[in-house]
Amino acid sequence: MKTNRLIKLVLLPLGLMASHHVFAHEVGNNNSIHDNEIIKRLDLNIDCSEDPTALSQAVEKAYLAKSVQLTVSGVCNGPISIEQSHFEIKNDEGRTGSIRVRHTQEYTQKSAVLVEASNLKLKNINIDVPNDMAAVELRANSLAKFDHVTTNAKSAEDASFLQFSVTDNSTAYFKNMSGNSIGVYGSSYVEFNKHTDQMRLEIYDTSAGQSTESNHFKSVQVAGNGYFLAENKSNISQLMIWSKGAAEINNKSRAGEIMMGGQSHFAAYKESMVAGPYSLWGNVVFELEHSKAYNWKAVNKPLSIIIGNNANVNGKLYPGWSWTGQAN
Repeated sequence: MKTNRLIKLVLLPLGLMASHHVFAHEVGNNNSIHDNEIIKRLDLNIDCSEDPTALSQAVEKAYLAKSVQLTVSGVCNGPISIEQSHFEIKNDEGRTGSIRVRHTQEYTQKSAVLVEASNLKLKNINIDVPNDMAAVELRANSLAKFDHVTTNAKSAEDASFLQFSVTDNSTAYFKNMSGNSIGVYGSSYVEFNKHTDQMRLEIYDTSAGQSTESNHFKSVQVAGNGYFLAENKSNISQLMIWSKGAAEINNKSRAGEIMMGGQSHFAAYKESMVAGPYSLWGNVVFELEHSKAYNWKAVNKPLSIIIGNNANVNGKLYPGWSWTGQAN
């Protein structure tokens, strides 16, 4: 006879258990669960309409589960901090849940959600923050997946302000996102899977990023040994590559304006296209491999490497490696 048992929690206050339903888990043919048995996943409903601090309390606890899914309803007070944990935070079916940091207070934490040495998945959540506060910051080898996360994060004075920060060997995956700004630092990695649009991306400090689908980027800036690969019909309106940074487009992808300087590298592969205009400073590498470039004006940069293999430039095909892009 199969039995349903309530999974026990470590350090979960009685008040939180009383106000939030914990889904029972089926044990199968086992007749009992040991007090210290760790389950694969635990599901909790978090009702912030009754207690706005319920979410911040929930993420501070330790659970006898490898992963904890929190389904939120109502407006949950932030900021929240997640340390050495594995959480999935998603909205309820009615999309009533959100995270809000009050605009009338000052906070030492500089983001609405701080993730340190943890795994986090955010899905269908809006993050409401005051001016100059970021939405999410990842630190210390954290891993996060963002799926349709919206935010009003902005700065009225700082044009370099970024809504999401991925740093310190952390990794982030984005899908179903629009109009967001993301900074990647300290040997970190970001990946854009599908349905991301009008993104602003900055990659520094030996970090890397990749667009694997037909995503659109308003701007991408790469510097300090950073690297970005846009492929499979990805589109970059403005691409900036500085200080030993590198960027490549591949498989029918597109780049618009390109600015390069400081021993930087750009390449287009497999029927990709560059629209221009172009601004090149210093010694750069610019390569076209079975790809097209429009609005190209020959440059006089003998210390730069500007080459193409079967490149089509301004409507003219240059067979083999005959295109050099230099002024005669």
